[in-house]
Amino acid sequence: MLGVDVAERPAAPCRPDPFMVVGKVNGRDEAARAASPAEALSRMLGWLAADADASAVWYLREDWPGPVTVIGRQAPGTVRETRRCAHLFPLEPGAVLRGALTAGCGARLRLPEIEWLPLGAGMPCEHCLATAGVCRNPRPLLEGGRR
Repeated sequence: MLGVDVAERPAAPCRPDPFMVVGKVNGRDEAARAASPAEALSRMLGWLAADADASAVWYLREDWPGPVTVIGRQAPGTVRETRRCAHLFPLEPGAVLRGALTAGCGARLRLPEIEWLPLGAGMPCEHCLATAGVCRNPRPLLEGGRR
């Protein structure tokens, strides 16, 4: 009878972290993976807290299989509540992201002012949806097949 060595057991699957944060902190190069834009921003803010001269950028990993769309809106208190619609931010693998992101509709939001949302949360920006091809609404057919 063969015994199974604990060291031979497969490791628990790691969570896929699509984002990378890279920068210079206290004169050293730093790099870290992040599961979400919120986690990437948190990492960058932590580096800035440790070193006022720190610099950092984040991006969707170059080896990620394709583009990713993230959802965010203006954080509470930055604009009136009626302007806090959920924007779609398309991200390409390897494209470096700095202080702000541009949504599909053209709205430009600064990273610290974005509240990141899960899929389906928040009132969607109609222009972002139209740009993404989500809300193409063809004219309905009238009775008899006429438009």
